[in-house]
Amino acid sequence: MLSEYKLVLKNKSFIYIWISQIFSQITINIMNFVLLTRLFEVTGSAISTSLLWVAYALPAMMIGPFAPAIIDLVDKRLILVITNLLQSLAIFLFALASNTSIFIIYEIVFIYSFLNQFYVPSEASTLPSVLEKKNLVHGNSLFFITQQGSLIIGFAVAGLLKSVLGFRNTLFLCAFFVFIAFISTTFLPKTKVVKVIPENIEDALFGFFRHIKDGYNFIKNERKILTPLLLLLGFQVALQLIIVQFPTFAQNVLSVSLNSAGLYILVPAGVGAITGAVIVPKLLKKGFRKKAVIDTALLTIGISLLLITFVLPLFTYTVRIIFSFLILAIVGFSFVSVLIPSQTFLQEWTPADLRGRVFGSFAFLVTIGSVLPVLFSGTVVEILGIRFLLFILAAFSISIYGFSKKFGTKFLADQI
Repeated sequence: MLSEYKLVLKNKSFIYIWISQIFSQITINIMNFVLLTRLFEVTGSAISTSLLWVAYALPAMMIGPFAPAIIDLVDKRLILVITNLLQSLAIFLFALASNTSIFIIYEIVFIYSFLNQFYVPSEASTLPSVLEKKNLVHGNSLFFITQQGSLIIGFAVAGLLKSVLGFRNTLFLCAFFVFIAFISTTFLPKTKVVKVIPENIEDALFGFFRHIKDGYNFIKNERKILTPLLLLLGFQVALQLIIVQFPTFAQNVLSVSLNSAGLYILVPAGVGAITGAVIVPKLLKKGFRKKAVIDTALLTIGISLLLITFVLPLFTYTVRIIFSFLILAIVGFSFVSVLIPSQTFLQEWTPADLRGRVFGSFAFLVTIGSVLPVLFSGTVVEILGIRFLLFILAAFSISIYGFSKKFGTKFLADQI
């Protein structure tokens, strides 16, 4: 297996961007846990934790459309260096002031998210510039392994760190992790800037907005870009819904305590996702079509969610837990089987001078598209139950599968 990743792992530039991603991902997951638990411990309010997502989403609403355009106009290495450094500094200063007011948590989340609007698309659009096209799928695979692994590690160790080190010292450790990410990005090579910033302010301003418009027009008019982007968008929004409602899922479907929810839900799904991140690139390398892999995964996710919704509750507690481990691992595997081929396809077909705008637009759309579903999912679950939400997600996945099987090829070819 490692031999297939040898060329990627020998690439020093990839290693530098990968180290940055590893420490950034571990930090954000530890921060998510300690900030959410801190808010709930002090306020005892679920509304306060929901507002944390609003604080994270606001920067995307404010500068989401503009950040990608800026990224394409400057050296992406410089963006990565600056954002990592400022995020590390912001967490450090927050740790110093963490005992002043609980509501300062919303401020640090806002600042961190603001910087992430530049960091995330810069990271995604840097990957194709440091790897050859034939190695992109393996690079994306390693990135997905990092994302899923850091989710498991971050949430698994966050509680222990908070208990042993305390809230403030855990934040200091997070600041140090992001500082390591900053150091790593300083070793990246400079990226070529395709666009030139005009000297005339008026020309620069009109050119800037035209730059944004061109990016969105490109996405809208190029179906080989629009299709995987919409698919990724839908599944990222679905993932946000599941994360927000996972405590309800733990109690009402699996009947496990919230303290054990991560073990019973996150671990099997994460293990499945990591397994998928290893196996899917091998399947694609052997000649499996990306569309075929995605279609199979879509159907599998839909069936798995239906089993969780209608069949799993019929079993006894022990049997239910065993089967839930298996089904959630399959869901995690299938989820990655949609994401890796879709993102690889998107990277392959996006021109270098548009990558910042495309991936930045994706990050913006995911956040914007998640806000209302996340805010209203609680009401839906309260009135109709968690199983109704799972049924809706299953219907969504199976509907996309049906459309793809019947019209997918023609749609990509712009024949319908």
